[in-house]
Amino acid sequence: MVAKSIKGKSTEEISKGLSECLTNGFKPTLALVFLSVKQDIKAIVNLLSQHSIQIFGATSGGEIAGSEVSEGGISILLLDMDIANFRILHDDYTGSDVMEVARAMTEQALTIFSRPAFLLSNSIEKPEDIELGEKIVQSVSHVAGNNITIWGGGAGDDLMFKETFVFNNTNITNKGILMLVLNEDKILVKGRAASGMKPIGTEKVITKSEGSWILEIDNQPASDLVMKYMGESLSPEDFKNFNIKDIFLSLLRDDSSSIIRSTLGFNMDTRGITVSGKIKPGDKFRFTFLPDFDVLTEVSENAKQFQQTEMHDADALVMFSCVGRIDAFGPMTSKELDGIQSVFNVPMAGFFSYGEYGRATGGSNEFHNMTCCWVALKEKK
Repeated sequence: MVAKSIKGKSTEEISKGLSECLTNGFKPTLALVFLSVKQDIKAIVNLLSQHSIQIFGATSGGEIAGSEVSEGGISILLLDMDIANFRILHDDYTGSDVMEVARAMTEQALTIFSRPAFLLSNSIEKPEDIELGEKIVQSVSHVAGNNITIWGGGAGDDLMFKETFVFNNTNITNKGILMLVLNEDKILVKGRAASGMKPIGTEKVITKSEGSWILEIDNQPASDLVMKYMGESLSPEDFKNFNIKDIFLSLLRDDSSSIIRSTLGFNMDTRGITVSGKIKPGDKFRFTFLPDFDVLTEVSENAKQFQQTEMHDADALVMFSCVGRIDAFGPMTSKELDGIQSVFNVPMAGFFSYGEYGRATGGSNEFHNMTCCWVALKEKK
């Protein structure tokens, strides 16, 4: 399988890049398209459709093209994958239970391939729906089995947190689920989810919660314990201006794996904190630091180990990385990307997402926060 990547800041630049790619007999059948909501989605769709290229597309919180990061642009991965080995499924969940829609789509995928692998994205009409990604991952895993391969990320909108979009050749929707279903008997799909976050302190237990709100930790009001951890003592007025988004929880699973949960806000009346993703009483966690620059070296070393033990070479790489990592690393973000791409030295594209989907190391398929998920694709000979 041959892969090529193109990038640009406009439809015109993408058109030029596409023309340059369509040489020497290269005839892509599939395009993974990640672009800013500021771009003309319909124009990009029309351009690719004119060349009979099938589209898996999502709006982004920033675009990844190789090791380069852009904002407001377009990044596309072109693949000449055998059309018999993939299918793009799309459905709108307007007026429906998103888990039921995901279930029906997964059942359809299982009739197409006996061993499907999934690349997923979904769009949201409003910011409080970001956690729908977790329900989608759970539904796919429930229907297809926990051993199923799932990678992906929630569509973004340049950190405006208003609405996001997914699209294929015929549909653009702000309440949709998009699945790239791959025949894993013919296409190797392997990846890693890495956060680089460093847990600190002792293990805590969530003793009371409602939905995504943590009300008590170790039988203490959640906000009180968080303030103690932060070394802060805030008045009600201070709470209005306090940025809780710098606090993360490393949620511990029964299988010894862990995932990151981002904290989103306080409620002064209940003295609770809300997090992105599902939690329940009895869940255990440790407070966690933002990743530091040491993780950049770790990512490269982990990619090298992955290459040696799981996939010696790849045809292409796809990246789903949390939009929060741009703030954490700033200009150094590209070094993390380069640490992965340089190991395989193949075209790579992706985007900065609102929630990441994939298998926790040593664990199950999960909805992640503040995590870098990268996927290697290889057509079997």
